[in-house]
Amino acid sequence: MNNSSGNILFIILIAVALFAALSYAVTNSSRSTGSNTVKETATINSAVLGQYTASMRASLQRMTTDNHSIQEIEFNGPADFDDLTENARGIFHPQGGSVIFVNAPAELLDTTINPNHRWIYTFNFEVDGIGTSSSGNIDGNDLLAILPGVKQSVCTQVNERLGIDITPFPTVSGSQYATDLLSNINTYYIDHDYVMPSSEIIIGTGASSELRGRAEGCYLEDGSNAYVYYSVLSER
Repeated sequence: MNNSSGNILFIILIAVALFAALSYAVTNSSRSTGSNTVKETATINSAVLGQYTASMRASLQRMTTDNHSIQEIEFNGPADFDDLTENARGIFHPQGGSVIFVNAPAELLDTTINPNHRWIYTFNFEVDGIGTSSSGNIDGNDLLAILPGVKQSVCTQVNERLGIDITPFPTVSGSQYATDLLSNINTYYIDHDYVMPSSEIIIGTGASSELRGRAEGCYLEDGSNAYVYYSVLSER
């Protein structure tokens, strides 16, 4: 009986302590300013981007060790699975990469720029300092996932989390690639849901030199004033 009473008392004390800690956390949360809340939300959203592309990167590594070249991987969403060359090539297909297909959450985006929350998968970029730098040779371009129209607050948190200087914000000049592509999205998403290279856009030089050697980050697209998140899925 004494042991039982002692155990019950111990459990009650733990419950009281947990309740006190919860009350303290709720009180502190309610005292947070609006700006802190916005920053915390942006921090969480920036982590979501990194986690999603990390899952794709891991799946690509597995698929390319299963005798598929990186150029053979296809990014068709579930609605376009019938257009896959074979199911095993589809990164989102259960018989391929098994990555869960999701469009970007609305709270991350400026939906006037990216109203359909679409990701773009492309070989049109080379990130300087990653893989083999081969300026002018599009065969050496990296495979990137890019998300145009990310909110400035989210992109700021992405770069701060990665230790990338944002004063001034890294800017990729001479291209409105992401916004132009989104305006013609159906032209590019008929077959494989990614864009094979027809040009080379360099990240990590000039006004975007802070991104040199960075496999992930955000840049401002010069000319469109759109903030764009990118992640290198495969360096080449």
